[in-house]
Amino acid sequence: METVRLDALRSQIESAFDHAHPPAEDRIGYNPDDWESAELSQAFKGRHWKDLSLAELQYHSISFTSSEGFRYYLPAYLMGALADYGNLMPHTVYGLTLPEGTSSQDEKLRHWQLERFDGLSSAQKHAVRCFLEYARDEASSYFTQGQAPSLALARYWGRF
Repeated sequence: METVRLDALRSQIESAFDHAHPPAEDRIGYNPDDWESAELSQAFKGRHWKDLSLAELQYHSISFTSSEGFRYYLPAYLMGALADYGNLMPHTVYGLTLPEGTSSQDEKLRHWQLERFDGLSSAQKHAVRCFLEYARDEASSYFTQGQAPSLALARYWGRF
């Protein structure tokens, strides 16, 4: 059963993001003055999301992408997480979880993430929801409390 569900989820992600447009080369990373963002931009420049390796995804966190970069490269991280529960799965889910706190730092992060999330199409948001449900059901032992897929679903993705 898990293989059938996993295969269907992979197809759903690929279909939802099939027509995504790559960001301009200067819009891949969120901040060209940040070395991690700059390294990510250099590594991903001119590359289709399907062509990124697990090692590249593990090294370059989705947190350092711009909103445009996030929306284009997100399926690579989703697919990578489905292949690497121990490393990419928790980091990807964490990157999809809105902060709950009320500090100014949390509010700033929340606004930034909502800008990234809200730019996705309905089909893409639904694919992310299905990914998080799969992660919750099939990979729960890989998460710490702050990374739990149920938090991401409750705070944003569960409505799609």
